[in-house]
Amino acid sequence: MPLRLSIVLTIGGLLLGGIAGFFGYKKTLTAKALKFKERMAKAKEIEEEHFAEAKKKCDELIATAEKKAEKIEEQRLAKMEEIQNRLLDREEKMEQRLEKLEEEKGKILQLRQQAEDVAKQQMQKLAEIAELTPKQAKEEIFAMVEKEQQEEINRFVEKYKMIKTEEAETEAAKIVVNSLQKIATQNISEFTTKTVDLPNEEFKGKLIGREGRNISFFEKTTGVELIVDDTPGTVKLSSFDHEKRFLAAQTLELLIKDGRINPMYIEKIYHQVVDELQTTFMDKGKEALNLLNIPMMKPEVVKTIGQFFLRFSYGQSLRTHCVEVAKIAEAIAIELWLDPLLAKKAGLLHDVGKILTTTGESHTKLGADLLRKRGLDPVIINAAESHHYDVPMTHPISRVIAAADAMSASRPGARFDTKELFIEKMGELEKLIIEVEGVEKVHIMQAGREIMVYVNPKTINDLEIEKLLAEIWIKIEQQLDYPGIIRISGIRETKIIQYLR
Repeated sequence: MPLRLSIVLTIGGLLLGGIAGFFGYKKTLTAKALKFKERMAKAKEIEEEHFAEAKKKCDELIATAEKKAEKIEEQRLAKMEEIQNRLLDREEKMEQRLEKLEEEKGKILQLRQQAEDVAKQQMQKLAEIAELTPKQAKEEIFAMVEKEQQEEINRFVEKYKMIKTEEAETEAAKIVVNSLQKIATQNISEFTTKTVDLPNEEFKGKLIGREGRNISFFEKTTGVELIVDDTPGTVKLSSFDHEKRFLAAQTLELLIKDGRINPMYIEKIYHQVVDELQTTFMDKGKEALNLLNIPMMKPEVVKTIGQFFLRFSYGQSLRTHCVEVAKIAEAIAIELWLDPLLAKKAGLLHDVGKILTTTGESHTKLGADLLRKRGLDPVIINAAESHHYDVPMTHPISRVIAAADAMSASRPGARFDTKELFIEKMGELEKLIIEVEGVEKVHIMQAGREIMVYVNPKTINDLEIEKLLAEIWIKIEQQLDYPGIIRISGIRETKIIQYLR
C-alpha cells in the first residue's frame, strides 16, 4: 500500500513539475517575443528616418544638377548666338565684295568691248585703204611667203640630193669594185652527172658483173644510174639528187680502190659511207670556217654549214655561194667601217634555210627560225630573214648581205638552169596566169620569183585587182610547185596617145 502511494505521488509530482515548467517556458518565450517586436519597431523607425534623410539629399543633388544644366545650356545658347552673329557679319561682307567684283567685271567688259570696237574700226579703215578683207589679206600674205620659201627649199633639196646621189653612186661603185677584186672564186657548173675515173678498162666488166648483177644491185642500193659507155677509163653516175649522187660516187671510189666488187660488198661499203656522212658534214663545216678564218662555232652549227656542199641553188653550189657571199660581205663591211667578222658569219649563214626548205616554203623564214634555235646573233638572224626583202632590215649588215648575195648570184656563169626545164616551168606559169579573166599580159622575172600582172583597165577596176591576185595565188598553189616566196604585182594603167599635126 505504501509503495503504490509513493509511485502515485511520484507520478503526480512529475506531472506537476512538467506543467509548471511548460508554463514557465511559455512565459519566457512571450517576454522574448515582446522584446523582439519592440526592437523591430525601433529598427523600422530608424530605417524610415534614414530613408527620409537620403531622399532629402537626393532632392538636393537633383536640384543642384538642374541648376548647373540650366547654366550650361544658357552659356551654349549664348555662344551659338555669338557665332551666328559672326557668320551673318561675314555673309554681309562677302555680298559687299561680290557686288564690288561684279561692278569691276562690268567695267572691264565695257573696256574690252570698246577696245574691240576700236580694233574693228581700224581694221575696216585698213581694209578700205588696201581694198582687201582681213581674211583675203591673211591668205595673200601666207601664199606669198609659202611660195618664196618653197621655191628656195626645193632648189636646195634638189641640189643637195643630186650632189649626194652622185657621191653615193661613186662611193658604192668603188666599194663594189674593191670588194670584187678581193674575190677570186672558181665557178664550176654542177650538172646531174658525176664522172669517176677507172684504173683500167677491166673494171667496167667488174662493175657490170655476171649478167649485169653488180650494176643492177648498185643502182638499186644507191638510187643512182651507173652509165658504162665507150668512154675510155671513166664511168658516169647520173641523178638529180645531189646527196644520192655524192654517196654513190664515194661508194664507187672505195669499191674501185678495194678491187672487190660484188653485191654483198657493194651494200657494205654503201652503208659505211652513209654512216660516215655526219662526220663528213662536220669536216666540211670546219673546212669552210678555216677557209674564211672564222673562229670555231657550236657543233650543230658547224654540221649545218657542212651540209651546204650537198645543196645546190640554180646549179650553183650552196657552199660555194655562201663562202663567196661571206668574202664579199667582209670586204664591203671593211669599207663601211662595220664589223667584218659579224658580216662574214652572216654571209656564210644567210642561205642556211635552203637545207631545210621543201616545195613552197620560204628558205629565209626557215633559216631565221633555225638560227634562233641555235642562239645566233640577232644581226645574223635578221640578215638571213631579210636578204630577199621579206622582212624589214634592222641593221646595216643586213643590207650588206643582200648586196653581196645579189653580186654573187648575178655574175655571169655563177648560176644556170636546165634550159628545157626552165622554159617549161616558166611557160606553165605564164599560161596559168594569162588564162585568168581580166589579165592582159604577164611579165615573169627573177626566175619566177617576181611576177608583174597587167590587167585590162576596162574590165577590172582598182578594187577588183586584189581579188584577181588572190585568184592567181590559189591557182598557182593548186597547180604548180614553186620554191620560196613569189612576189606578184598587179598593175592597172590607162594609156592615151594623141598626135597633134
